[in-house]
Amino acid sequence: MNHGRRSSDDGTIDAERIARIGREVHSVCPEFDTDAFVASVPADLPRLELSARIARTSQGLDDHLPVTGPDALDIPLRSLPPTPAATAVTDDFGLHLCSPRSDYVSRYLRTGEHLERSLAAPARTTGYFSAELPVRHSLADFPDQTMKAVDAWSRDEGFRVRRLASEATRLPLPWPPLSWAPRIALPADAGLPVLKTLHDDPHRYVRTSVANYLGDVAATQPDFAPATLQRWRASGGVTGEQFAFLARDALGNRLKEGGPPPTLSSATPTTEGGLPRPRRPGQPAVGGLAARPRPPRLRPR
Repeated sequence: MNHGRRSSDDGTIDAERIARIGREVHSVCPEFDTDAFVASVPADLPRLELSARIARTSQGLDDHLPVTGPDALDIPLRSLPPTPAATAVTDDFGLHLCSPRSDYVSRYLRTGEHLERSLAAPARTTGYFSAELPVRHSLADFPDQTMKAVDAWSRDEGFRVRRLASEATRLPLPWPPLSWAPRIALPADAGLPVLKTLHDDPHRYVRTSVANYLGDVAATQPDFAPATLQRWRASGGVTGEQFAFLARDALGNRLKEGGPPPTLSSATPTTEGGLPRPRRPGQPAVGGLAARPRPPRLRPR
């Protein structure tokens, strides 16, 4: 697998791909006006960034699908290629061509009435293209119900679905434009139950997402990741090479170039909720390392 590297798909949503989406949707919904969809969506694509192109495509689906409610939710999913492998993309992120369909479900069908079905969609679509951004719309509007779904994803048999559980709750994701995915007002430790399930996941793709979550929080709460990692190590949940991997990735901005991960103290004080207690003015960070601003992570397309 191609962990953390750029997809072979170039990420372009252009007129050719709009036409392909139209054909695929028409194949499962003959009443869908493919010509109108293809004519309307690409009109302003050249001046739009990728995130806006995806939103424009999902808007076109909403404008031209002849049905609403559960039927409208089902059609984009049935129009996907029969399997993720059929997209001919073999890396973990998948084919950007598939992203407008999950974006459509999250934007236009995340009502309380159909929430359970709409939350089932990301677990299906994430195999075709990583679906954490659409989930954030549901987290913003229905945090409790969505977190229940996220918890279930963390125990899924599919590693892409398990990775979706941690990636969707990263606070905040540093790279999506706000027009594409909203910031979510959850506390930093909201995802800890999910991370505890996934921190020793057998798949590196999932463990990298866990480390990224910890590293994101470290930008504003530098003791959070060391305290969390130490609890996992003390409980025997992660040891040796896996612990070193998580520590290096989560605390990478706090390490000297080429240096070893910090020695984490078993005495790291935490609150009842699992967060590190605030440091007194002048008190060094855990391991004696001073926190530095975390550079934004660039997401593969």
